[in-house]
Amino acid sequence: MQSNQPNPADSLSSERMQQFALTLAHLPPDEVRKAKLLYIKNAIAEFRTFETTVSSFAQMQGCMSIVPIFWPIIKMQKKMINAQVDLARQRIMNAIDVWREDLQAAGFDVTKLDLSGSADRPPDERQRFTVE
Repeated sequence: MQSNQPNPADSLSSERMQQFALTLAHLPPDEVRKAKLLYIKNAIAEFRTFETTVSSFAQMQGCMSIVPIFWPIIKMQKKMINAQVDLARQRIMNAIDVWREDLQAAGFDVTKLDLSGSADRPPDERQRFTVE
C-alpha cells in the first residue's frame, strides 16, 4: 500500500477534531450542526474510498500469494491494513458519539449507522455506512 495514501482516520483524530471545533466557535448553533454533519459525511465518504482501495490492494496481494516467499510480507501487510480500517471505523463511531445530539438535530439518523464487523471480513459481508 502506498504511504502517500491518506488514512481516513487522520481527519478524525482528537487533535484534528479539536482544531475543527475551534473553527466553529464563531458560528451560530445551526451552522455548527451543519458543519459537523458535513464533516462526518466526508469522513464516511473517505472511509468508503479507503475500503475500496484496500479491497483492490488485497486482490493484488492475491496474485502475489502464488509465490510462497511473499506470504510473510502479505500477512504483515494485511494486519497493518486491517488495523487502519478498524481505526478509521472506530474514530468515525467516536466522533458520532461525541456529536450525536448535533448530528441528530441536523437530520443525521444515527440509528441507521452500523459499523459492526472487522476488516478481516470480505467487503461484501461487512456492514456499510448508510447516510441519507
